[in-house]
Amino acid sequence: MWEKGRGATMIRTAEVFDAADYQNLIERLEAESDYLLFGKGERKSTVEQVEGLIQKVKKEENSSIFLSELNGKVNGHVTVFGGGAPRVLHTASVITGVLKDFHGQGVARELFFHLFEWAEEKGVTRLELTVMVHNERAVHFYERMGFEKEGVKRQSLIINRRPVDEYLMAKILV
Repeated sequence: MWEKGRGATMIRTAEVFDAADYQNLIERLEAESDYLLFGKGERKSTVEQVEGLIQKVKKEENSSIFLSELNGKVNGHVTVFGGGAPRVLHTASVITGVLKDFHGQGVARELFFHLFEWAEEKGVTRLELTVMVHNERAVHFYERMGFEKEGVKRQSLIINRRPVDEYLMAKILV
């Protein structure tokens, strides 16, 4: 399903046929940034595994994968995993990334506006994410999108043999 976007950028829900493009996007993002859970070459997934992930997510009412595409090429994503237990069906965890060549062009903002519309339609009232405390650019973006810091996960990651703290951030949509 194609969604309206600004200019030639389109935001749409990932389909199984997008598995190779989605996998390639994730690998490129991980190669470009030290701010992600996996570093360059650390993720070991096959296209078949990614196809399975997309199929699983499509079956869940409170999960989705949104892709940003410009001129037929995927340049960013928001992946949302909803809670599975009845008491957390209203909650979803957000993972996102936009290729460096597209930073500052409104791609992430469009993805998040699409995410907020989707969440409202699905009854998801709490969106949460983690971000490394030293990733100031991302922290400021999330704050502009209405996310608030709820706490610090101390030494939650080890990167280059050094402990890294993360903020837990959330946006309440009610």
